[in-house]
Amino acid sequence: MQTPPRRTTPPPPSVAPAPDRPSERVPAAPPISSGVGRPSWPPPSSSEGVPRLTDTWGPSSSDRPSRPSTRPPTGTGDLRSWYLDLPSQPGEGSFRIKGIAYRGLAHLVTCRVEGGPTAFAAALPTPALQNFFSQPFLASSFYDMFPLVAGCGVLASLARSPLDSFAQQQGRAQASYDVEHAYRALLQGKSTDDVHSRLRPLAGRYYDFGEWDVDRVSSTRIRVVERALPIWIMPWFIPMQIGYFSGLMAAMGKPGSTVTLQSFRREGLAGTMPLVVLELEVVLRD
Repeated sequence: MQTPPRRTTPPPPSVAPAPDRPSERVPAAPPISSGVGRPSWPPPSSSEGVPRLTDTWGPSSSDRPSRPSTRPPTGTGDLRSWYLDLPSQPGEGSFRIKGIAYRGLAHLVTCRVEGGPTAFAAALPTPALQNFFSQPFLASSFYDMFPLVAGCGVLASLARSPLDSFAQQQGRAQASYDVEHAYRALLQGKSTDDVHSRLRPLAGRYYDFGEWDVDRVSSTRIRVVERALPIWIMPWFIPMQIGYFSGLMAAMGKPGSTVTLQSFRREGLAGTMPLVVLELEVVLRD
């Protein structure tokens, strides 16, 4: 089968720079909606053979954090969402994530998509994405991260949920999956007194890019700074990270903990891909 030609796509929507640091600063956007709204690109009805999620998740227990807009880039003329226009062909991206993230997505598909993996594959819009997701994913191996964003976007559309709301709930589900299948000894049943020291190696194991710093600011507050992240994934990555850290804290006996985005700014390039820095705050609550 001939591989579709590579598409050159601008990064996902950005917001205007703030006056204090014109070259870098990006202000926070409106809060995540807790409701289920219209999908970014409406899928055909179930009568046309498109799978649907068997149920939808409710709001996260975390507070309503700020995040960038998830609207498609203006001027594209494309009714599909930005996450279907990958910066590179599936499998060729230079930002990679451990296969456990793909295995967690496969678990979600098996549990919540009518028809399971076969139906999910049929919902993927291109042969390149279908071929990528048809491979076996090893939990400890690294894989191109961009198709993961596209796959999550497809699931959000099937759920008729905004991508940011869906990503936050997906992050919590992935945290539960990771604690159960890979990082139980590192996290489950442990005290949160030194959680910051255990989160640093976790991030280093999960991604083959970026710089991660986790500091204990006070007895109830943890600061997470993530650098050198590709801007293209941000509309999905930020709410997913908020849900993921919230899920980790719940697994460690702090189910009422909240995670909020404190800052988001551009900093540097990797080739032509703009990079960003995120700062999250975790407030520990029982």
